[in-house]
Amino acid sequence: MNMHISGSGNIPAGEYEKVSVSGSARLHGLVRCNSFATSGSSAGESIECSENFKISGSSAFSGNVSAGYIGISGSFSCGGELISSGKIICSGSAKCEKSIKCDELSVSGSIKIGEDVEAEKIKIDGIINCSGLLNAEDIEIKFDKGMDIGSIGGSKIIIIKEPKRKFGERLPLLSSLVKKINGNVHVEGSIEGDEIAIEAVTCPRVTGRVVAVGAGCDIDLVQYSDQIEVSPDARVGKTEKI
Repeated sequence: MNMHISGSGNIPAGEYEKVSVSGSARLHGLVRCNSFATSGSSAGESIECSENFKISGSSAFSGNVSAGYIGISGSFSCGGELISSGKIICSGSAKCEKSIKCDELSVSGSIKIGEDVEAEKIKIDGIINCSGLLNAEDIEIKFDKGMDIGSIGGSKIIIIKEPKRKFGERLPLLSSLVKKINGNVHVEGSIEGDEIAIEAVTCPRVTGRVVAVGAGCDIDLVQYSDQIEVSPDARVGKTEKI
């Protein structure tokens, strides 16, 4: 059964094929469906979508939200976990009180996360503030505004300042790791990975096999096992080969 709200209405707990809201709707209890889309205003408790969950209006859920694909181009808040077996793409504004789990997280808008993020790939071209651990095999962050992150862990980690603000020439190793990836990022805990290239990052400790510390960084301790490069425009309290 399909459910469509174009005016104002309620959606009872239960199972549906497609749920769409172009007006204003309240979802009660756990709603299970193949797909959910809202271009209006919606609010509910928890929802499970086997396929797509798309927000282009305003939506708020007090519990968990899960789907095969999650797309947010409007305003969205989640009081529980945000879970996708595929991609989460946010070009709007989102807030998740607990953790995010997905295959790929892509943000060109803004997102705030209360706990951890677990993914295979994370790509940020907008703003991310994460109180917990940002964890993925491949992490790319390009920014021009300050952000706060608890800790970062992964295989390849690149945090780069937007080119509109110059910090001086990039060093050879930093340039080779960054390749074509086009306020400071404050990391409260640590950054740990295999290959790490960072600019304009403040962090107590950075640990990796290959580490390039670019201009604008303020790092207390950099640990490396293979290769290190530090810009003269960065502050590093101590380097340590491990």
